[in-house]
Amino acid sequence: MRLIKRYRNRRLYDTELKKAITMMDIRAYVLRDIDLKIIDNASGRDITIAVLSGIVGETAGDFKKSGIKIVNAIIKKGGLGAMDVLKKLTLASIGAVKMTREKVEEIFDEMVKRGEMTNDERSEAIKNFVEKSTDSAGKLKERIEEIGGKLSEKFSARFDGQISTMAEKIEKLSAKVANLEKKISK
Repeated sequence: MRLIKRYRNRRLYDTELKKAITMMDIRAYVLRDIDLKIIDNASGRDITIAVLSGIVGETAGDFKKSGIKIVNAIIKKGGLGAMDVLKKLTLASIGAVKMTREKVEEIFDEMVKRGEMTNDERSEAIKNFVEKSTDSAGKLKERIEEIGGKLSEKFSARFDGQISTMAEKIEKLSAKVANLEKKISK
């Protein structure tokens, strides 16, 4: 596992290569399947998920190229932090669709003002955009639900194993306590 330290000035330092690196280097590590642990140097806190969430992708094309692999790395790190990041990504994508609609309406309004489009054409164009956005949002929602189900299964399996292990240890400790109580009561 590659250890990366982040300093107060937000600089990242690769402890293996012994040099400063950038967010693009982090992205390259993830794409090359290098397992990372990023810690805040001052507090020692693990900030891997937070840093990875910052490099998921700024554009849809960028996300298709590398974002999915980065999201997978976030999921592998697990925990509640990963679920929070995925929730925020989902909300951001939904907000982007709404913002895009408002921007499209502004563009079409400008085209009507310039005489390049009639009000009827504007209405039809907005209707088409909304339909396509709704379809895309529906597909996105289905995909998110699918991923959420898989994550839930993964986390359940992970924590179920830990709970079972702890239950076994508790049973063993209970048996030892019972034996000690018998010895003491004699």
